Amino acid sequence: MLEVKTDAPYDLQVEHYHGNPLAVRTNKPRLSWKYRGHITDSQEVEMEIIRKMPGQEATIKTIETEPVNNVLFPWPSEPLASREQVSVRVRLDGDDGNTSWSEALKFEVGILEYWDLLGKFVGPTWYEGKSDHRHLPLIRTEFNLKAEPVYARLYLSALGLVEGNVNGKKIGEDILTPGWTCYDDRLECWVYDLTDDLNSGKNALGFYLGDGWYRGRVGFKGGKANYYGDKIGVYAQLEITYSDGSTDEIVSNSDDDQWKAAKGPITQSDLCEGEDYDAHLEQPGWDEPNFDDSNWSPVAEIPYDKRRMEFPILPPVRANLENKSLSIKKIGERDGKTDWQIDFGQNCTQRIKLHVTNAKDGDVIELQHAEVLEKNGRLSTRPLRRGQQIDRYTSNGKPAYFEAKFATHGFRYAEIHGWRGELTANDFEAKVYFSDMEQTGWFESSNNRVNRLNENALWSMRSNFVSLPTDCPQRDERLGWTGDISLFSPTAAYFYDVEGFLSSWLQDVAHEQKRIGTVPFYVPFIPFAEWTEPQAIAIWGDSSILVPWAIYTASGDKELLTEQFPAGKAWIDEVKGYLSDDGVWDRRPPYLLGQLGDWLDPSAPADDPVKAMTAKNLVATAFYARSCDLFVKIAHELHDEETELEYAKLARHVRIGFQHRFFNDKGIMTSDTQCAYALAITFGLVDDDPELKEFAGHRLALLVRRSHGKISTGFAGTPYILPALTETGHMDEAYSLFLSDKNPSWMYQVKMGGTTTWERWDSMLPDGSVNPGVMTSFNHYSLGSVADWIHATVGGLKPLTPGWHKFEVAPRPGGGITSAKAAHTTPYGKASVDWSLEGGNLKVKVTVPYGTSAQLDILGHDTITLTDGIHEETFKYQV
Repeated sequence: MLEVKTDAPYDLQVEHYHGNPLAVRTNKPRLSWKYRGHITDSQEVEMEIIRKMPGQEATIKTIETEPVNNVLFPWPSEPLASREQVSVRVRLDGDDGNTSWSEALKFEVGILEYWDLLGKFVGPTWYEGKSDHRHLPLIRTEFNLKAEPVYARLYLSALGLVEGNVNGKKIGEDILTPGWTCYDDRLECWVYDLTDDLNSGKNALGFYLGDGWYRGRVGFKGGKANYYGDKIGVYAQLEITYSDGSTDEIVSNSDDDQWKAAKGPITQSDLCEGEDYDAHLEQPGWDEPNFDDSNWSPVAEIPYDKRRMEFPILPPVRANLENKSLSIKKIGERDGKTDWQIDFGQNCTQRIKLHVTNAKDGDVIELQHAEVLEKNGRLSTRPLRRGQQIDRYTSNGKPAYFEAKFATHGFRYAEIHGWRGELTANDFEAKVYFSDMEQTGWFESSNNRVNRLNENALWSMRSNFVSLPTDCPQRDERLGWTGDISLFSPTAAYFYDVEGFLSSWLQDVAHEQKRIGTVPFYVPFIPFAEWTEPQAIAIWGDSSILVPWAIYTASGDKELLTEQFPAGKAWIDEVKGYLSDDGVWDRRPPYLLGQLGDWLDPSAPADDPVKAMTAKNLVATAFYARSCDLFVKIAHELHDEETELEYAKLARHVRIGFQHRFFNDKGIMTSDTQCAYALAITFGLVDDDPELKEFAGHRLALLVRRSHGKISTGFAGTPYILPALTETGHMDEAYSLFLSDKNPSWMYQVKMGGTTTWERWDSMLPDGSVNPGVMTSFNHYSLGSVADWIHATVGGLKPLTPGWHKFEVAPRPGGGITSAKAAHTTPYGKASVDWSLEGGNLKVKVTVPYGTSAQLDILGHDTITLTDGIHEETFKYQV
């Protein structure tokens, strides 16, 4: 036997899916894998591909390729067919022998042709007089199978939301299926393996339906109901193959009399307001065979163009974590029942699963959720506005488990009203829900406050990456605001593998941009109040450039750039028409607020967040210049030389216009603010004038010193102020501002007990009261974009080229921090840095995965290039 010299390859992926997906949406998917250890030039990769159609014989093909082809390797065989099942494994061979095979990657292809989607959307036929808060239906069917299947796939979607059961058992682990997309353009269809859940003979499928985003009330200032439609329905297509190769199909329809509907126990459900459940209306066995549904109603077909149905590239929403209670406190008694308050210790998107044991028939148990407490110790519900987050369970006197199905809540604290007897930790659990992405980034330092701040940003991301990137998970908003993710996307791409998640959302951005004529404030777009008529707004509109570039930087996937190129170009071209002759974007958008500028600048009044110190046209021009520069880079990456040259001239024109308009002859900016200098420096708007850049850096440092530890930036400037100070060599000021806990500052939020990033710097005031502004959230990730600087500067880890093919290790110790660790799973494997400072010696340990190289940049020392492997270096270092 040959001796194995290298570990087997690992982490095989198809496209950007994790695990073994059941519905890849392309017939020529790309493959990726990673290596442990050093790979020699003499080695080759052997790949085994096994493919088969359900019920047919498999074929095996072996190919060889070079080890460097391990990231997004083009499909090396004939195109795949709909439903085809594939197993892939790889190993290394060479002069020293073969490794063992990798763990096999198994995946299946979705239905590639819309005419193979055979079902219909079906829902209830009864009259629904209400505009919302309607009694929700159950849908069921029974069917016979001649034998146990060897293959069974359920293709499931809904107009609204759906949760399915098969033979009395929940299907899958997902919630909020099919998720929120621009339903007028696309609707996700999810696939489940039911092979082991079906029996020979009678079987049953049952479906709970919810209003969701499709017809539920969405948004603030009263919101809107029925935006996409006023009828909800389920789409189900069950495909079965038997051992003899024969097949069966069970599809949802309104014409075979096998699909029926009845009102279920969920009497109303709202994503933000909560859900009501009446156990008296339960029908035991409704999702099992041999149930008497003679008094159920027939279903009605709901028209929907199935050409809009597609298979998802983003992961499903699932319970990925669980929070334990820190305290359970009695807060009142009445009528023999007790009210309780629970502190779960962590603010996030979660739901309580309650074990009801002592309730009497007719008892109503109410669960209310909130992020923080008022000074009187009770839930702070005013910031929730319409979204009061109240679930109600009406008991039939029997023991039961209750958890809302079609609502999620953003909270740390919950009150349970109407509970009989004592409430203990055994009576409930809190499940944490977010889209089931793969975590790729980690950080830890010797400063616990810094660690908590980084965790706060991470938790805010989890809380708001629920089907799409939202602004907040608690109040009556929860919209895909384009500005927030524009700023946070680099941080998001460090923490998690967001390629599939954000690429999915960008499809909707491109659709809405084309439909409306500009990138709207949030996507999917529904008109509300002063946001009814979208106009081109800097930062928010720049999402069509900034988000794709952040994903490309993390993944190196040019297909995404190609897909988003038309949308990015449309944005650049649109704004080009709004520029003055000198290249400055000073046209005021024709709507109430104009440009949003440095939104939520801490000097702005609580109820007028747009009143920032930095001129709006300065902010708008700076971000447009940034987008122009990135668009030129995108054209370069796509080898579009003509576009690159054309838009490089535009970028230079805007950059020169910015300098001439916003700097006086002494180098002072017309808006003499932290935000203005931070943008000018970080966006490279003064790079062609070294003296001006140096002056801008000194001026920014002076403004920071004058602020005495208080941050003075809002949305626009916050991600860039610390990078600007770092780039211009002002590390003392950077750490002083970063570590200050004065109000406002990042550490002020930590000092005040925040476990997520707040929307406002002072969402909670120093006396413990909640900010009186009507727009107050304790779970927004935008200000958490500082974590990008934490990872790159405190940890010392950041990419230099797309896909982390080259990355930088450049820790800049300061602020009394004596050690830090940062790690990120790149497309090639985990890159990490671990440093400690002691007695004037800086010890650095760097892990470089195969296929990448690292630039080790330590102040006062020559840069060192590191290749794959583990490296340890010690440097003399003076902070």
